[in-house]
Amino acid sequence: MPNANPAVRRPQSLRTALAVIATAAGLAAALPAAAQELVVRSVQAASYQDVHDALIDAIAEQGIAPPSENDFGDLLARTAADLGHRPDLYAEARLVSFCSTPIAARLAAESVHNMLYCPLAIAVYRLPAERGRVYLSYRRNADSAGGKAAEVLLERIISRAAAPFEAGSRKAPQ
Repeated sequence: MPNANPAVRRPQSLRTALAVIATAAGLAAALPAAAQELVVRSVQAASYQDVHDALIDAIAEQGIAPPSENDFGDLLARTAADLGHRPDLYAEARLVSFCSTPIAARLAAESVHNMLYCPLAIAVYRLPAERGRVYLSYRRNADSAGGKAAEVLLERIISRAAAPFEAGSRKAPQ
């Protein structure tokens, strides 16, 4: 039978309240960190197709097998009516996924649970209100030597994809 004495129950309630507050504070502190998990690069004065093609070429230049692609923008447009969001969240958007075997092996050697980090993915997208601006983004990887190697690779690929469109470079036709 539970103890009916309020003095005995109060510490339990206090512990529960403190646990809830600590959990909420921890979640609130984690939100800014989660927002920093994405790396986003803007490419201006370029068409979506040109940046997409430059991304595919930059991946191939690394000796990586052709990536798989997911038409994320089309997926959201098709499901808008059923899920209640705007159909035009993106003008165009694709997720480009690929695997670097040396990085995958390094991550797996660090922890067999790191296979979640492969394939690597880069998003290429354009927003409806920003004609002539295309975004490239990726999610940061594991906080380890293998994760850092993955991030170096992702940054190198994005830099090579964006290079033809940056100031002083020959701009691709639109």
